[in-house]
Amino acid sequence: MTADRTELNIDVAIFLRRAQLRKQLACEAALATIDLTLPQWGILHAASTQPDSSTHGLALLTGQSDQSAGAVVAGLEKRGLLDRFSAGGRAILHRLTEEGGRLVGQADRTVDEVMQQELGHFSDNDLKTLRRLLRRVVAP
Repeated sequence: MTADRTELNIDVAIFLRRAQLRKQLACEAALATIDLTLPQWGILHAASTQPDSSTHGLALLTGQSDQSAGAVVAGLEKRGLLDRFSAGGRAILHRLTEEGGRLVGQADRTVDEVMQQELGHFSDNDLKTLRRLLRRVVAP
């Protein structure tokens, strides 16, 4: 590996971390106004796009550990935002309640507004390129 490539890799690592922190702080502040955290929104959003997922499946979709996702799921169930049910065997699956569906819609709009503020200076083509590159970064 060349020194230029090393410097490039380090710069990208730092920029990704700074972008993630900026997005996290902005989203957390906005979601707090509707009594949600970023991990809670992640689980609700994942459950809305992939209904009847296991806790492990929701963890994979949101980038959380199984343990963290389990704690978030338990809190959302307690609030009446997620239902759990058995699919036979040991698997426990989750789906949004009516209230969960309403709240995830509101939360999605909230996150969209934050991202518009954070990324509004990028063109649609820029955002599509960024999305494509980030998908490659997170691909298994």
